[in-house]
Amino acid sequence: MSIYFALQLLVIIIAIISTFIYRRRRLKQRTLQPPAGFQKTNEIFIDPTTGVQQQVWFNPSTGERFYERTDKNKK
Repeated sequence: MSIYFALQLLVIIIAIISTFIYRRRRLKQRTLQPPAGFQKTNEIFIDPTTGVQQQVWFNPSTGERFYERTDKNKK
C-alpha cells in the first residue's frame, strides 16, 4: 500500500517539475533574440493570449518559426 502512494507522489512530482521546465523554456524563448540562420519576415501580429506584438522569423532550412517580442512594455 505504501509503494502505491509513493509511486503516486513520484508521478506528481515529476509532472510538476516537467511543467515548470517546459514553461520556463517557453518563456525564455520569447525574450531571446532570433537564433542564427533565421530570416526576418514581414509578418507581425498581436498574440491574442497576451496582447503582445510579435515579429515572426523563419528558418528556411528547418521550417521552424521564431517569435520575437517587439512590444517591450507588455508582459
